[in-house]
Amino acid sequence: MSRVLTLVIVGGLAAVPAFGASPDPKDLAIPPQELSKARELVKRLGSEVYRDREEAHAELTKMGRLARPALLEGATSDPDPEVRYRCARLLPKAGADELKARLDTFLADTEGKYEHDLPGLRQFRKLAGADKASRDLFVELVQSPYNVELLQALDKGPTEAGRAIADRRAMLYSGMQQRNVGGVIKPAQPIALADVACLLFAEAVTPSKDIPRAGQFAYVSGVTFVTQNASVQAINNPANTPHAEPYKKIIAHWLETREDANEFNNNMSYVAGQLLKGFKESVPVLRKIVTGEGVYGYNKGQALMYLTQTPERAKAELPFLKSLLTNDTLVTTVWFGGNVPNANPIQHQCLLRDVALAMLVTHTGQKMADYGYVFPPGVILNQQNIGYGNYAFETEEKRAAAMVKFGFWQLKGSPAPKPDTAAPKKDEPQPKAPPPGIIKR
Repeated sequence: MSRVLTLVIVGGLAAVPAFGASPDPKDLAIPPQELSKARELVKRLGSEVYRDREEAHAELTKMGRLARPALLEGATSDPDPEVRYRCARLLPKAGADELKARLDTFLADTEGKYEHDLPGLRQFRKLAGADKASRDLFVELVQSPYNVELLQALDKGPTEAGRAIADRRAMLYSGMQQRNVGGVIKPAQPIALADVACLLFAEAVTPSKDIPRAGQFAYVSGVTFVTQNASVQAINNPANTPHAEPYKKIIAHWLETREDANEFNNNMSYVAGQLLKGFKESVPVLRKIVTGEGVYGYNKGQALMYLTQTPERAKAELPFLKSLLTNDTLVTTVWFGGNVPNANPIQHQCLLRDVALAMLVTHTGQKMADYGYVFPPGVILNQQNIGYGNYAFETEEKRAAAMVKFGFWQLKGSPAPKPDTAAPKKDEPQPKAPPPGIIKR
């Protein structure tokens, strides 16, 4: 189906279905007599008489969706090239009519009694659920012809879906910007929750590698839109936001599928670690950022900071932090003032393993100064959330010594068996069991 026809025909869709539309998709079945009529008209498309061909063409256009099966047959298998050409020209309009009829039927099915064959609907239900709240969000979503176009692309495979996602990102992002159109300033447009939901859903079911990136939109992704007002309201105030619950289900699946370094470098640490910290799926995303290839060092540092921002989270992440003690990724450069007045600042590197060790030290009740860390003058660290970039080792030797010190601390700090759980000595008398019927007090 052509894009123009999709927008024109589906764009006329309203929240209320067409008058008299049946809620049962079975009522969309094409009567045999209509199918026979369409096939006869398709044959006439190959007539030797020009007027016959034109009349058949016009009649098939009027039939709309009722002629679609016959047009599809003609476009793919008729031996006459004239028939194939004319059927191919008529198919987009018939396909658009078919889609609108199915959407009208879906909207008429207000109680959700029937199964509907709509673009993206089955995958949408897998992610967001099949309850009334999910259906209501899908209804809201298909009010936009651009969303319908994106859903259609999802059913055509990852390549088509990826292109459609890139186009939709660019369109939404452009709408967010204030523009000068012919000397008239057009204000930025707020993005509706349904539009964000549709994009995140599409991204959740399409591999990142299949979504092209180019020019100024290289770093535009779902991360850009999940921070918009409608999205934030649904996340933080779901009780007063329509469609919030199915939207949050979509976000959960979207988080599970994040893997692209471009997204990780585009504010994903904040999104996963702060805005979406109530989602359990945010923790694996933060770990991916820390260990991912192509992720900038400062983003890795931010992700570690959010992973350990509460004592409970820090305790849970101790094994992960220990796994980073050999990682030499540069997180940031730390500048210290020299001891001599007017001297040039001294530059030190803060590596990922330095940040991990600092977090291990502070969250196990130890002091960073005891491990040889140095700090810029006047810096006072918050022991509960030390962040990164405010400390470093002056030399590689001090860094190595700190790692050794922590290794010895782990050996030394191994918990000894508790007295009441220690095995009894061999020559100690064992307590006798009380006689039957007597309760030992």
